[in-house]
Amino acid sequence: MAKCIIRNESLISRAITLFPSDTVLAALQVMQRYGLAVLPVVEESRGELIGEVTEAELCRVAARLPLLPIAEVLTAKALAGEEGMTGEPELPIEAVAVSAGSARWLH
Repeated sequence: MAKCIIRNESLISRAITLFPSDTVLAALQVMQRYGLAVLPVVEESRGELIGEVTEAELCRVAARLPLLPIAEVLTAKALAGEEGMTGEPELPIEAVAVSAGSARWLH
């Protein structure tokens, strides 16, 4: 979902995105506010797409790790072999809990 504004004959897009440092709880709040089920995650300084997260994935994680950074959710997805999939992927909480202690990204 993106809002587009036309100014001086140029198109400016205001996409709703997440950063890797955003928490699971913050991501769910954004999804609820805008009625979204999937959000792209972009690199903070360059804005490059590094993945996406779904509401279903985040809800499974939120019960136990609401302050987990989105970067760790993406890492768990990559470890589970589900990078780039949307819908209802299985994201075991154990995989997220294991990756929560590491500071590495797989993106």
